[in-house]
Amino acid sequence: MITLVIAEDHQALIDGIRSFLEYEEDITVLGEANDGEILIDLVRKKQPQIVLTDIRMPKCDGICATKTIKKEFPNTKIIAFSMFDQAEAIHQMKDAGASGYIMKNSSLKKVLEAIRIVAKNGDYFD
Repeated sequence: MITLVIAEDHQALIDGIRSFLEYEEDITVLGEANDGEILIDLVRKKQPQIVLTDIRMPKCDGICATKTIKKEFPNTKIIAFSMFDQAEAIHQMKDAGASGYIMKNSSLKKVLEAIRIVAKNGDYFD
């Protein structure tokens, strides 16, 4: 079973991803966060296998949150979920420890593919 936490400051996007994933028998969404501080607390409490996180969030961005999570939970896999197709953002997330990077304009099927590949210790960079 793949356990997942979703972090995104747009609730409608979280709701859409959660609704899509609820039909997947091998994935359980353990929780959601609308900012980086809540994300870090949620990971500490739930210890998911995978975190799907936005990069630009209030209080603590996805890069900072990823660094903190990887320091405390090195086996937790992080997938960046962003509307920014910028090499700098991709490099910052990779340097922070992300195993994946997917664009927000990707299909939900690609999001699912990224989650499954990263769960098997692969990398997924859209």
